[in-house]
Amino acid sequence: MQVKQIHPWFRNSFHLGSLLSLVAGIQLFIFSEQTDIYFAWTIQSSLTAATLGGFYFGTMIFGYLSARQADWARVRGPAVGLLVFMFVTLAATLLHLDKFHLASQNWLTRNATWSWLAIYVLFPIELVATVWLQQRLPGADPARAASLPAWFRVVLTVHGAVGIVIALVLFFTPQALIPFWPWALTPLTARALSAWFLSFGALSLQSVRENDWSRVRVMSISYIVSGLFALAALLRYASQADLLSSGGVGYLIHLLVLLGMGVYGWRLAKES
Repeated sequence: MQVKQIHPWFRNSFHLGSLLSLVAGIQLFIFSEQTDIYFAWTIQSSLTAATLGGFYFGTMIFGYLSARQADWARVRGPAVGLLVFMFVTLAATLLHLDKFHLASQNWLTRNATWSWLAIYVLFPIELVATVWLQQRLPGADPARAASLPAWFRVVLTVHGAVGIVIALVLFFTPQALIPFWPWALTPLTARALSAWFLSFGALSLQSVRENDWSRVRVMSISYIVSGLFALAALLRYASQADLLSSGGVGYLIHLLVLLGMGVYGWRLAKES
């Protein structure tokens, strides 16, 4: 049986996504307090900026590892997560275009903003074309070698479903959740965060469908990196968050489960 390989365009997309995520991670995590200069829009909360940057660093690893795989089945989950993230972020950008530094007097800020807009308009179009090309490649999925245990599939499903619900509320009715969030959000930053929650949720549910340790390795390592950087952002700007509130406790639990799933999945994928 011929195993379906990754289309070269998808490999290039993962490489490009990894590079762009590195740049965004530096802009947001390293320069969390200077987004008025180094980023496409001004993020008042340094904790929000650092959290978004941490997630981008996780995606950098996610893209790099995905590009190194050979079988399509091993990166189908990451591809789903990438598609969801790009389209939701594009929607959030277009809804709040007036908040972006499109006419900034600073050439660095203006270039960063127009680059953001070009990436999130053109990359989704390229991804749709790439998915079409990928589907036309011959071959089938390899046989599953080691299925996920039932309890882990349940955790992935619950965590993914909760993340998707949070994402949908953050995107469509941000004002309903902003008062309960453990730190200050705006409608734009709420929708930016929703792209990550929806992407992680879609990736978790797709991993349940894949049901094979070799197919969740990329997801697991990405979850570890994203979780660690998000926790680092919380420690760095602890004074900005109310982690003892109901929203703070819920966010922390969601983050720790993400990290725990990553560690467990990586260890078992490595052994299988």
